[in-house]
This record gives sequence, structure tokens and C-alpha cells, in this order.
Amino acid sequence: MRDDLEQRIRERAYFLWLQAGQPEGMAEAHWLEARAALEAAEHEAEEHRLDAEGEDSFPASDPPSHTGITGERAA
Repeated sequence: MRDDLEQRIRERAYFLWLQAGQPEGMAEAHWLEARAALEAAEHEAEEHRLDAEGEDSFPASDPPSHTGITGERAA
């Protein structure tokens, strides 16, 4: 898994370097930009996955009761 992430960062950094016109001395900047973009994309995908799971599981408990905390029926 870690090797896969590193390979994806490497590929993204390479394309960033190409897009920038292949400048010298920018390897670390391209690496960091690529890593940040991939981590953001993974985070967004995870949030989307959790949202989708949540939609399928709600309501997570019984529907709300018609009684208050005291147990008396609301008017």
C-alpha cells in the first residue's frame, strides 16, 4: 500500500515537473505538491464513502418519541 502511494506521488510529481517546463531544483516542491493533492483526494474520497454509508444507515436508532424527558406526552 505504501509503495503504491509513493509510486502515485512520483508519477504526479513527474507530470507537475513536465507542466512547469522541466525546471531544475524543483523536485521537492513538486513532490510536496503531488503528495498534498493525492492526500486531499484520498481524504475527499473517504468522506464521500462515509457519507454514503451514513445515508444507508439512517435512522441509526428508533424514531423520536412523542414524550419529553419526563415521560409526559407533548401537547
